[in-house]
Amino acid sequence: MGMKYEQDRLDAVQQVRDQLKPVLGPSLASRVKAYKDGTLFVEATLSSALAAWFVDTVLVNGTAVGLGILYYVRSTDPNKGAGAGVIALTLLFVLPLLYGWFYGNGRGVGALLTGTQLVRVKDGSRVGLAKAGWAMLIRTLLMPLAFLAAIGGSSDGSGGVRVSIDVEGTDQLRRTPFQRVP
Repeated sequence: MGMKYEQDRLDAVQQVRDQLKPVLGPSLASRVKAYKDGTLFVEATLSSALAAWFVDTVLVNGTAVGLGILYYVRSTDPNKGAGAGVIALTLLFVLPLLYGWFYGNGRGVGALLTGTQLVRVKDGSRVGLAKAGWAMLIRTLLMPLAFLAAIGGSSDGSGGVRVSIDVEGTDQLRRTPFQRVP
């Protein structure tokens, strides 16, 4: 039943895409996907998702490394190299958690700049505070592996736990009669 259901879902999404091409345009319509609950959304482009990731990673990791370097440059401690290393390594783990908790709605600085939002694949809901810190830790420390996992997911958006959506494109989709697939 699972394989048949998935194929039926993919076929239904493709039919919706075909009907949306005149309304949303072929580029936006081709990125229409369905959450696991059947609600339709517009997936962010690969370049937008990568840019959001890059901005967040540089912001968080750059701050951690920068503060370590600042300590090294300004300290008079004879073991300032070790101190700088401890500060930088500690902040590489602490800052993503803190940054993530402020980004529980899925819109970190990178997402705001690229017009994307990270949501749950299950139903499009917010990532939430409990998981946002963890999600940002994964995004910033394990960026290459997480990125490969994200692009290696299934084409219907169900390959992972979270997905980046195109906020403006999804808003345009919400103004059409097409909201869900079975």
